Amino acid sequence: MNPRSVRPLLSGNPIAQVLSLLVAGVALIGAVLMGAVVLVVVLALAVVAAIYFWIRIRWQLRSARRASAPGTDARREASARGKQRKAGQGRIIEAESTVIEERDLRD
Repeated sequence: MNPRSVRPLLSGNPIAQVLSLLVAGVALIGAVLMGAVVLVVVLALAVVAAIYFWIRIRWQLRSARRASAPGTDARREASARGKQRKAGQGRIIEAESTVIEERDLRD
């Protein structure tokens, strides 16, 4: 049996072996670097998304707190009335209402 037929892919030439190791090493280093670049890009996108959602949630909570603050509506109405009086456009609107159907709020 011929010993070369058992190992057909290995070369007996040491220069070819060194070159193949260098090429494989460069390919491995390139793959690791590309993986690192992809990982950094994904992490950067995740950080940007997290910052965006954090700012959005803070803004929503701030708006909700302002809307539910005690006396907020009264202050807004008083401010609007003051602006109307200054402009000379203050009017009183009167109306009558009839209850057509009462609903239970516990439903």
